[in-house]
Amino acid sequence: MTQTLTVDIDRLEVPLARLKGGAPIGIDHHLQPWIARACGVAVGDILGYTVERRSLDARQKPDLRFVYQVRATLRDGSPVAAVPGVTVLDAPPAQDDQLWHLPLRDPLPRDALVIGTGPAGIMCAYLLAVHGCRPLVLDRGRDVERRGADLARMHERREIDPDSNYLYGEGGAGTYSDGKLYTRVKDRRMRFLLEAFVAARAPRHILWRHHPHVGSDILPHMCKRLRQAVEQRGGRFRWDSEVVDVIESGGRCTGVVLKSGERLTAPAVVIAPGHSARALITALARRGVAHKAKGFQLGCRIEHDQRVIDLGQYGCISGADYPRHLLHAAEYNLVSRPPEHLRAQSVTTFCMCPGGEIIAATSDPGQLSTNGMSRYARASGFANAGLIVNQPDDHRDDPLSGFDTIDRLEKACFAAGGADYACPAQSAAAFARGEAGPAPVATSYRFGLRPARLDRLLPPATVTAISAALRYFERVIPGFMATGTLVGVEARISSPLRFERNPDTLESSLPGLYLAGEGAGYAGGIVSAGLDGLRIAETMLTGVPARREK
Repeated sequence: MTQTLTVDIDRLEVPLARLKGGAPIGIDHHLQPWIARACGVAVGDILGYTVERRSLDARQKPDLRFVYQVRATLRDGSPVAAVPGVTVLDAPPAQDDQLWHLPLRDPLPRDALVIGTGPAGIMCAYLLAVHGCRPLVLDRGRDVERRGADLARMHERREIDPDSNYLYGEGGAGTYSDGKLYTRVKDRRMRFLLEAFVAARAPRHILWRHHPHVGSDILPHMCKRLRQAVEQRGGRFRWDSEVVDVIESGGRCTGVVLKSGERLTAPAVVIAPGHSARALITALARRGVAHKAKGFQLGCRIEHDQRVIDLGQYGCISGADYPRHLLHAAEYNLVSRPPEHLRAQSVTTFCMCPGGEIIAATSDPGQLSTNGMSRYARASGFANAGLIVNQPDDHRDDPLSGFDTIDRLEKACFAAGGADYACPAQSAAAFARGEAGPAPVATSYRFGLRPARLDRLLPPATVTAISAALRYFERVIPGFMATGTLVGVEARISSPLRFERNPDTLESSLPGLYLAGEGAGYAGGIVSAGLDGLRIAETMLTGVPARREK
């Protein structure tokens, strides 16, 4: 049976003046354009509707209006606008997953603190709330409504808010990263995770598509509904609440210290910092919470006209030869493994965004890194992806030195772009040849591009690896190197350290403190981070370490 959305519209206004000379016979049966406008979707997304009530509003004569109450059926996945008077009748997630019926410990970790609202933090809080633990969730950033306004100001003024940007705020960095939900991780908790997303009105097809995505226009609304689901079960949220340290008493973590100086105590603390929370990660490491160095990646982002990728992957163009609802913008996942005589490392494409745009994924003034995002329709006309290279294993003695390497590169990128958030860019062909090349042309990056020598900005071994990869990728997708533009540096990919966990409790080396997700070194994307948060919550609820299971 086809899945759909049901939407109630409390007040659908149709001005009679708009119907003059073009009113169809029986306007009650031709409301699709008005419903689509109210919901913020395409007319084709309206599958049907029933009129519950109609009245005539004549209070502003001669501006007469029909006012309807309507229940409409929309195509599943339609990005319905979150506006007053428009209500989506959400189906609650199925409760047949075993995570709904855990053998709970006594006492439960009621009123636990969860730090961070990215995928790991919100899914940990979600499961704790499902079982009545009333978590208090803190985030240094802001809710999606204010975060969206902060991003608009960032684009207008070319100034970054260090607490509310593409990396910090409700949903974490994943809120503006396309919402790709594919992963190589196998875990029995996957269905629970995806059903929670669907209950928050992610497109239902994420339950079965091979490479599902949500879209950066839908993700903020989904994050808001996940928050509301936690609140409905007794959870609480506090924004603009930066954690700078933990409280230790009797050899246990008993709370956290905020930047304001406020101290909050709790029976258990979960910190899901995200890979960009460098100050908090550094503070925990220097406090003595056991950690070790891990591999991390650096690189740059490449952008193409989407038609180049469509032709290379499909042999035709999405939206031209076939309508987009039949053939979406083409994507790719490429790996270069050069022969030994080239003395080059492997390169992997990362966070590929068909029909997307490049964004300024930074949280620190004076620094610049890139990421990609795309909306649900994936219709921007541009394709982009990171080209990433594993970095040499030379920071084992000081795991925090990996952050120093990343900081230096991001500062150099910012300066090379002119210090106003424009991105340094170089044609892929010129990069591979070690030349300056022509000035970059069209781009999706809102702050614009400036010509620069990225081949002199990135570490030499990384340049060698990407140059070899570009030549190989050109053979796989004709035009990949010849027409591609390399944009900025890709530095916010993974954390250079991992906090150690007690295998019997999944706690950190400081009892009572759990560290989860990408910043803790245990995830690499929305799904794996969300699953890690669920494992932590399951362990807290049952007292039995919840390991990754197939």
